[in-house]
Amino acid sequence: MTSPDPLPMAFVQAFWDLWQTLAAQVGAELERRHGLDLRAFITLAYVQGAEPGADQPAALARLTGVPRYEMSRILARLEAAGAVTRQGAAPDARRVTVQATPQGRALYAAAEQTVLGLVTPLLAGLGEPATLDLTTRLRALAGAARTAKETP
Repeated sequence: MTSPDPLPMAFVQAFWDLWQTLAAQVGAELERRHGLDLRAFITLAYVQGAEPGADQPAALARLTGVPRYEMSRILARLEAAGAVTRQGAAPDARRVTVQATPQGRALYAAAEQTVLGLVTPLLAGLGEPATLDLTTRLRALAGAARTAKETP
């Protein structure tokens, strides 16, 4: 058996290290300062964002990459915190629409400042052009990974 190409493995390991470190730091601060875990923060971002269909639990589950049952739990916690409302959508009462409340928008704005305060200094070392390039390339890789997942 031949060893895997070291560059793809180095990328996967670096990506994993970055994700684990950022998720731990950002998640801990979001919890401490705002009572949000990282998934709830990202969900709240999608709920109030301009992403088409992000007002439906199934779409939110797909956009965030979490199972539907977990999205129901996330939305229940956000609803209990007064950050979102879930209402049956006419004419099909089985269809639920999720909306951010004014309290949820304020919570998100404060939590976003926390995230920016943690991430911005890290990106400053790269500089704006490199950060933009890296972000663009990571989004392209994510799109390619989604396409590969969907293609049998």
